[in-house]
Amino acid sequence: MKPVNKGQTVLGFSAHGDAKPDLLTRLGEFCSYCECSGAAQQLHVEHIYPQTETAHPGRSKSWRNFLIACPTCNTYKARHLGNGRQQGMLGRFIWPHIDNTFRCFVYLADGRVEITANLHPDVQALAESTRDMVGLMISPGATADYVGTGIAYDGIQKRSAAWGIAQRARVAFEENPSQNQLVSLLDNATQTGHFSIWMQVFHDRPEVRRDLIRVFRAAQTCFNANTDPVPRGRI
Repeated sequence: MKPVNKGQTVLGFSAHGDAKPDLLTRLGEFCSYCECSGAAQQLHVEHIYPQTETAHPGRSKSWRNFLIACPTCNTYKARHLGNGRQQGMLGRFIWPHIDNTFRCFVYLADGRVEITANLHPDVQALAESTRDMVGLMISPGATADYVGTGIAYDGIQKRSAAWGIAQRARVAFEENPSQNQLVSLLDNATQTGHFSIWMQVFHDRPEVRRDLIRVFRAAQTCFNANTDPVPRGRI
């Protein structure tokens, strides 16, 4: 899950949709949860706390309550949180604009997402809860119903395909490590999405990872000069 920096608070929205241009400028055209790439018109302004004024007053038009999400993640999250799971959310899950979420998950070539080993037990529990909230990150065998299983398989398929694209891009770059090839690689990466997969495939190429962090608009303060992740928030 890509860590992001939302920057200074933006005020004065008459409707939550008005926040989309600022969010896309700062976060990129990528889902804040599953990392997929999407056209601007397809991505949603996502409410961290549901936009119900009676339950969460003042949050429906609040910049602090916004992220960007694909339709699948937005809908699944709302469904997952519909059974009394809407209180204290900032403390019960990890969030890409608060924590260094990149440190919590390991993306595998077959499309699975695992929790990083040796996390503090409290952080591991938060990471597990977050993965459960993002239907596209769950393994199909861990889903509770037919709809969830279909979403989980979709996530597996998309990540596996993204890994293949990134791996082929690496082979091409190794054969011809030119500036033109790097530009092509970065264009391919942003069109494909899945920042964490590209970072994993280029795990030992910090010169490429620095550009991936830049073009994906990840939070640069979450990585050191060698592009290793560093703590932010609770992680």
